[in-house]
Amino acid sequence: MSEYRHGRVKRPRRSWYARALRLRHLYLPHVWCVVFFEGTIALGVLMALTELVSWWVVPVLPLAVAVMVKLNDVIAGAVDRGSGR
Repeated sequence: MSEYRHGRVKRPRRSWYARALRLRHLYLPHVWCVVFFEGTIALGVLMALTELVSWWVVPVLPLAVAVMVKLNDVIAGAVDRGSGR
């Protein structure tokens, strides 16, 4: 951590998706953030256009995926603390 503070190592820029969810233990590449957010919106729109689901799925699907990603981050933190690190 001191390398980041003293400017010896450049801190990697995190995507807005990871910053918005305040992920601490998962480091998602930008491609995965696009898939998780914009991909789920596109999937929801396609399912709504084919009338497989109603239109309320379009905003709910990205929220559900964000909750699952955040839950995965919390679990990763609990497992990391449990292993003695």
